[in-house]
Amino acid sequence: MSTERIYRSDRYAASNEAHVTGIREKDGLDIIACDASVFFPAGGGQPSDIGTVSRKDGAEVYEIVRVFDEDLEGDVWHVTDAPAGTFSEGDNVVLSIDWDSRFRSMQRHCGEHMLSGTMDSLFGGVNKGFHIGDEYVTIDIDLGGRMLTAEELDLAQATVNDAIWADLPVTITWFDDYESSLALPVRKQVPHDGKVSVVTVGDPADPYDCIACCGVHPERSSEVGLLAIYKCEPNKGMNRIYFDCGKYALEKLSADSALLARAAKKYSCSPADLASRMDLEAEKVSALKARLAGLTAYVCEEEKSRILRDSADSAAYVYSSDILATDDLLKLGFSVINETEGKLLLMMDTASDTCLLFSSGDAKCGDLVKQNAREFGGKGGGRPDNARAVFSSLKDMKAFADKVVASVC
Repeated sequence: MSTERIYRSDRYAASNEAHVTGIREKDGLDIIACDASVFFPAGGGQPSDIGTVSRKDGAEVYEIVRVFDEDLEGDVWHVTDAPAGTFSEGDNVVLSIDWDSRFRSMQRHCGEHMLSGTMDSLFGGVNKGFHIGDEYVTIDIDLGGRMLTAEELDLAQATVNDAIWADLPVTITWFDDYESSLALPVRKQVPHDGKVSVVTVGDPADPYDCIACCGVHPERSSEVGLLAIYKCEPNKGMNRIYFDCGKYALEKLSADSALLARAAKKYSCSPADLASRMDLEAEKVSALKARLAGLTAYVCEEEKSRILRDSADSAAYVYSSDILATDDLLKLGFSVINETEGKLLLMMDTASDTCLLFSSGDAKCGDLVKQNAREFGGKGGGRPDNARAVFSSLKDMKAFADKVVASVC
């Protein structure tokens, strides 16, 4: 005899007494089947229930970490954390689901049905993928390659929430076969063998949504609470929509609102004006970057002249700066070394303790780094004409530079 699935007749039953009818063992733990269970096994995109199991005599309580079945009419198997041999066939046990987890799944699954139905009725979009994650739910809506606009997403969200707050009935109807299920106006026909359950939101004669699904749903749409769309992005030519329902959606919206308020306060404006204020700040930053680039180019040209003048009679020359960044020193170094012959140039960025080496002669920069950097706690490498080494302190970098200069002079 297969497991009686109590969740099909009573969606709100949170616990039941049962007898153990089957036992499996995996990884040293008991997996049990019972003659009746409130636990929903994973299916239809909805994760399985979690909860606990204990003997009726009040013995130790064990976690049920996952539930599964092998067909819709067979046994429901409960994966426990009980050591193998804890349970025996015939044991009288109490099964209890984690109601918060179950109800969240019910809200999210029903919300997904309503959002998918809305995408179909408003835009002709077809749901090609559905996933319930820890932080959000996603659906992939196929519109033949077209991406939804922000206005369309807003319309869909408002339409779904109006339906949620209309407190529509949510009915689950079982049929003996697929052909019989077509008596209802299902949104998406997916032929398969065996019994079929159809979830209808609203009046079956003119439903808000109607589709085959083996999941557990609330009895009224209002229990979904609310649906919030977080974002939409392209995914394999479709629209991947991120959303959530109920209190978790409310918590995220509240957190986002608080973050928006803090950001607006930082810019001394209202949340409504934040976007334009940030655009203004971005323009200022862009102008400052352009000005900085001009000043940097001027400084580099002046420093180039000074380096060429001061290093004219030296085989090796060391230059340091705490103003120019490493990338600026790299450009400056190449610019200088290209106008010299038989010279080794060391450019030290004292802000990041990075030493750049350039050679226009016999000195091999990469070899100099390989042979000397490690002695001073540095690491790096490069080619014969240029290389770099990074150190943990300015003192070590200067000691490295002194040794390199001494080795080539």
